[in-house]
Amino acid sequence: MICPTCRHENLPQRSFCGACGALLVSHCSRCGFRNLLADRFCGGCGDRLVGTREARAEAEAPEVAGGGDEGLRELLEAAAEAAREPEDAEDVKVTQNDIDALFGD
Repeated sequence: MICPTCRHENLPQRSFCGACGALLVSHCSRCGFRNLLADRFCGGCGDRLVGTREARAEAEAPEVAGGGDEGLRELLEAAAEAAREPEDAEDVKVTQNDIDALFGD
């Protein structure tokens, strides 16, 4: 198992990196199954893992004024889409209208 922090190769049964001490796995709060940090859903029971990056981002994201949960969901989806590497970065252009549409202004 490769450490996401220092790239050290660890044995699969390790929970913490042998080189830097970083956490390598998370345990499901519902069933206790041992999951990789990159997993979004538990491999044992299928429950959503709260410790994942995506779940943390949703929990820490501010409420979108006037948008409620739907506005927040759209904002999170747009942020996830923006984080993906475009096929040709030179063709990607964001206008003020795009930003206004995203925030409902």
